Amino acid sequence: MASRSRTSKLRGPALLALLLFAVAGCGGCNSDPDAYPDSFVYPPRQDWIVLELPKDVPNQPEPAGELDEAIQRINERGGKVRNPDDVPEPLREQLNAFLRSSFGTPARPAITGDDEIKRLVGELDLSDEKLVTGSKLFRKHCQECHGVNGNGRGPTAPWITPHPRDFRQGVFKFVSTNGTGSRKPTRDDLLHTLANGLPGTQMPSFKLRSEEERLRLIDYVIYLSVRGRIEFEILRTLLVYGEPGLNGDLAADAKEMALNELKAWRKANDDVMPVMRPTMTDGSPELAESIVRGHSLFLDQKGAACVTCHVNYGRDTKLQYDVWGTLIKPGDLTDVRRKGGTAPEQLYRRIHGGIGPSNMPAAIALTESQTWDVVHFLQALPYPDRLPEDVKNRVYSSR
Repeated sequence: MASRSRTSKLRGPALLALLLFAVAGCGGCNSDPDAYPDSFVYPPRQDWIVLELPKDVPNQPEPAGELDEAIQRINERGGKVRNPDDVPEPLREQLNAFLRSSFGTPARPAITGDDEIKRLVGELDLSDEKLVTGSKLFRKHCQECHGVNGNGRGPTAPWITPHPRDFRQGVFKFVSTNGTGSRKPTRDDLLHTLANGLPGTQMPSFKLRSEEERLRLIDYVIYLSVRGRIEFEILRTLLVYGEPGLNGDLAADAKEMALNELKAWRKANDDVMPVMRPTMTDGSPELAESIVRGHSLFLDQKGAACVTCHVNYGRDTKLQYDVWGTLIKPGDLTDVRRKGGTAPEQLYRRIHGGIGPSNMPAAIALTESQTWDVVHFLQALPYPDRLPEDVKNRVYSSR
């Protein structure tokens, strides 16, 4: 295998000690104990970039502690990943210089640029002051898992399954916005994740933090996402084509990407998928009939076809790759816990729009009423007593 990044060889306590030394070192110390040192900068990306996911998916999870090594093994399975160190040093330095000048440092995060960028930053309310506050809170509560630059590679990350989210590709799983595939979340989407955590993962609830603190963390996550997406896209273009892509000028390309990302985040808050929930009383014949129809659509390859990935209702699902190149297992839908929430509106949006980063397709062939039938079935599925008798026998007959 090609040479691995130096950081990927570090493990557990050694990596933690190195990170703490780098962040807490006394050079250029900030007097605020919650702030990063003034001299500390965001490290350039070292983990490999996924260019193409493989069709050969392992039957077993990757060994614990091998997050980066597992992604590098994608090359052996027919996919394609590349080391960002393969980008010529002059181009890497141009990119790093743009990121430093446009996004500042962990102690002084800011999004700077021309008048249009300033306007979008203002509309998103990502002021320097709010980003500084968010940076301090992120360092205190999130960095251990999500990493200094939001790369999902904090000291604990390789040992956690599923791995903490890498924000740098600018994609999120649980969103309420219109469209299909990968979309930006609204602030309310991110607030929901912070308030409730992600059940079944190590992402905790932040309900004990004030709403003001949660909002500042969201500001900073948006900032890290915009910054990281530019770094990711520029590096990917350079690895594939060997030169800048859109304009032939790296700084111009990066600026255009920044504008596009800020516009996408701005658009998300005004583009929530409308949902009109039908009125059905619990225990009513109408709801029972809807659950039966939803069960049939769940199994039907020409319907919702959920069973394709959620084999045996999710109990026997096979591993697959997500957009970040990590192995995931589609959810066990007989479990009462749902990562993205259990509200019917949330389930509707996940079915109708899909979960792009997890390669869950949108059920665009379903009508609105059919989508609600599937929602009603999924709501009842973890609770045998809520299922009509024939459906219950089908789902739980082998238990």
